[in-house]
Amino acid sequence: MSPDEQESPVARAIAVDEIGLSFGILGAFRLKTTYQPIFGRLGEMLVPVAMSAAVRIERGGKPAPEDALSTLTPEELALLPRIGRRLAVRNLAHVGCEEPDFDLMLGLSGDVEVLAAEVDVLLEEAGSAGLARDRICFELSGLVGASAFGLLAAGLERLGASYALDLETASNLPGGSGVQIEPPVVRVPPAWTRRIVGEAVLLRVFRLLVTTLKRRGAAVQIEGIEDAAQLRAAIAAGADRLQGDYLSPPALAGTDFDDSPRAFADLIGAPANVVPLSA
Repeated sequence: MSPDEQESPVARAIAVDEIGLSFGILGAFRLKTTYQPIFGRLGEMLVPVAMSAAVRIERGGKPAPEDALSTLTPEELALLPRIGRRLAVRNLAHVGCEEPDFDLMLGLSGDVEVLAAEVDVLLEEAGSAGLARDRICFELSGLVGASAFGLLAAGLERLGASYALDLETASNLPGGSGVQIEPPVVRVPPAWTRRIVGEAVLLRVFRLLVTTLKRRGAAVQIEGIEDAAQLRAAIAAGADRLQGDYLSPPALAGTDFDDSPRAFADLIGAPANVVPLSA
């Protein structure tokens, strides 16, 4: 990391505890990293392949209520997500299992031109932590529509990183950017998951959409899986990756995590040979 970056507001806001976990200090708040595993399909098993990261904001050792952030200045509020992203990269090695070896999904938000410089720093940090660039996936849905969005997506590909869009965004990409956008990962957020699996007609249409997306080279990630019925529907729809509290809830970095494969039969309450596995 360059000397300038070591003196940046983000770097100055980060400290390390006695076991090596990084945390952020922002006013009276402490920022910690939570991870939720993303599972890939391997035969009749689910295997953790990635982690999505979020920030847990604490005050006095307890989660801070959302309205407590009103005490932060606009400058501090702008720093919060940037600190969270840096913590997520630094703390991935502390996912609590014997040999953590996962991809990382990070949400990007803010000014696209400023983010380009931040991405460089995050990828440099990842390299220092032994995480290859192709194992970082940036979620870009909130940036679509910005004038430099297409250039950012193309730049990530040139740098060797990946990116994701949510289903609605990927289905309604604006034209005219001059850059072809083909997201490697398409997310189905929890609200969409609940709606799709709750309506038979939507589920049939969704299966066709998943097939189309996969033919274009995208991995489809269904999130917010809350029970066995939603898991069965996600599997039947042909999802490549699955996430939700039913499979494993978010946990703080450093918390013990069972990274052993999960059998479909154990999770959906049906014999493995009747699980509808689509290509």
